Amino acid sequence: MGKWADYLISEVSYDPEHLISITTRHQDTDQGITKGKPVDRLTIISDIKNGLFYITIYSGKNSWKKGHKIKTFSINGNPYLRIDKNKVKLDYLGDLPESSSVKSKQIEELEIQPEPPSNPRGSLPNESAEELPQELDLAPESIEPEEEEATPEQLLRLEQLEKQIEKLKVADTEH
Repeated sequence: MGKWADYLISEVSYDPEHLISITTRHQDTDQGITKGKPVDRLTIISDIKNGLFYITIYSGKNSWKKGHKIKTFSINGNPYLRIDKNKVKLDYLGDLPESSSVKSKQIEELEIQPEPPSNPRGSLPNESAEELPQELDLAPESIEPEEEEATPEQLLRLEQLEKQIEKLKVADTEH
């Protein structure tokens, strides 16, 4: 069977403004479709703008079913991801499932504002350890040593997420 795309999306989680928070992304390799890993919308947007091809996939009986090509476009400089041709300020990947594992990874890995301590989620998975300093950077001042240990890549990622949140706040006030 020929390769469907560079990357395949099987699950999605949206934020309250219906922008993608996190997805489950698989690779389409010669050996088959890989196990999915969590990926945020900025990664997908960047990949598509750099020429990589994404499609949605659906779990069938002992196999995967091919979905739709994911495209990106911008409105007032803000990027959006969709499988249809509607040009609206919302992401849309069709009727992909939203699983609880995607939702919990979204909260653990991508949420910038700290959760109240009454939320016992445990520590981040090993594969997400690189995300931890970003969350610590926003923690109370008593954790300043971790701020000094952040890599330039982590600081850039934090800046990207802060800009995304600011854009969402601006878009929310326009409604």
